[in-house]
Order: sequence, then C-alpha cells, then structure tokens
Amino acid sequence: MIAKSYILKDLTTIEVLFRETPTLKKQLFFSKLAILELCGWIEISMDDIVLRCAKRHLKDQSNIEMVEKAIVGRVYGFEYEAHFRKMLIQLIGTICVERLERKLDQRKFQPMKSNLNDLKAIRNQEAHTHLKGATKRLDAPSVTKNRFFTIYDGLKDIEDKLRSFDL
Repeated sequence: MIAKSYILKDLTTIEVLFRETPTLKKQLFFSKLAILELCGWIEISMDDIVLRCAKRHLKDQSNIEMVEKAIVGRVYGFEYEAHFRKMLIQLIGTICVERLERKLDQRKFQPMKSNLNDLKAIRNQEAHTHLKGATKRLDAPSVTKNRFFTIYDGLKDIEDKLRSFDL
C-alpha cells in the first residue's frame, strides 16, 4: 500500500509555514520545498509499487535482488513514460503493461500523467537553479498538495490493478 499520511502531513506543515511567513523569498523557499518533497515521494512510491509487485510474484531471492538493483536502482525520475512505465515493462512485460493500462480508470490515470509531466518541468527547473531574488513565481504549497491527491489517486489505481492482475 502506498504510504500517504507522512507526505500529506509534511505538505500540510509546509503549507502552514508558507501562509505564516512574512516574506516573499521565504514563501518561495517553502514552495520549492513542497515541490521537491512531493517529487521525492512520487519516486519512492513508484519504486515501492514495482518492488512489491516483484516480491508478490517472484520466488527466487536473486531475481528480487536483480529487480532492486538492475531495474529500480537504475531509475532516477518520476515521469510516467520514461521511468515508471519503463520499470513496469522490465518487470511484467509490454503486453501486461498494455493490458494494465487498458484496465485503469482513465479519469485517474490521465490527470496523474498530466500532473507528473507538469511537475517534472517545474522540478527540473528548480533543481538546477537557486532563488536569486523574489521575482520568481512558483506554485504555492496548496497547489502542490492538490497535485499530490491527483497523483496519489492514479498511483493507487495502478497499485490496486496490479494486485488483482493475473500475471
């Protein structure tokens, strides 16, 4: 099961700190922190979904270790196509991923993918810059928190469908 409570608590704390801070620059710090925290949670959640699926279906410990090192351990990112889908294909195959995607609730799946793409662009920009001044514009932590709910719903649907999937 995807862990939800700790990231929600952290995003809520950041949101409160953002609202309470008197300066624009500090608000930008909290906005950036919320984005980076959410992105880290997404990567960990995607890795966990893949690893739990491997542990449910693989019996040989050396195969599980191979999944940990060669599949999950080599992926650094949270884009659906380039990272998560690629790990799923390596684990369960293209045919099964295609079948899985057809079973997903598209009202959860498509918004999740869209939010992941948006977050990737924001995260890449923020990971390679620093806050020089207060003229920059970033999403408030409340916006990032709303993205969390959309992404969580999509990942949860994938996790649930994988659990019930006949591999």
